[in-house]
Amino acid sequence: MEQRSRRGFVTLAAATGGLLVAGTPAEAIPRHGRSLVTPHGSDRERVNKAIVRRAFTRQNSGGSFYEILDEHVVWTVVNGRTYDSRQEFLEEGSAPILTRLATYLHMTPQDLWADGDTVVARFEGDATALDGLPYHNEYCWVLTFRRDAVVRAHAYLDMVAVTELIERVEAPR
Repeated sequence: MEQRSRRGFVTLAAATGGLLVAGTPAEAIPRHGRSLVTPHGSDRERVNKAIVRRAFTRQNSGGSFYEILDEHVVWTVVNGRTYDSRQEFLEEGSAPILTRLATYLHMTPQDLWADGDTVVARFEGDATALDGLPYHNEYCWVLTFRRDAVVRAHAYLDMVAVTELIERVEAPR
């Protein structure tokens, strides 16, 4: 699949993520003069976005974005599989990618939206693989928070890029 068509998927995923946040068509019509998008957002939305921003900063400083996941997070890779805990996701979902990288995955946020307890983060991830070649992916994560931790995630990403990495680079033993 060529690069341009893969980017189209991510754009579609970002739009879909936005639609998931908007809710039903009836909910899309503001009631009593209330706008769906407030200029400053609620306190909860500001806190949740700040948590995600700090997680990006931590990741880009050599730490882990995934520290914000609840122990019992339900993480779904759209068109992939669902993981029922942080440990399961880290071992079986992210490890097959991250262990094939020679550098940490640098996450560059492109867009960040919040609606109540949901944050939608669209970002690019870049690293150097163990074979010295670049790894690039585009992501859109729909993250649901409860008490300052992510309890549910829907991850949209370029699975072709993941498959190419896994097929090209052998996992370290």
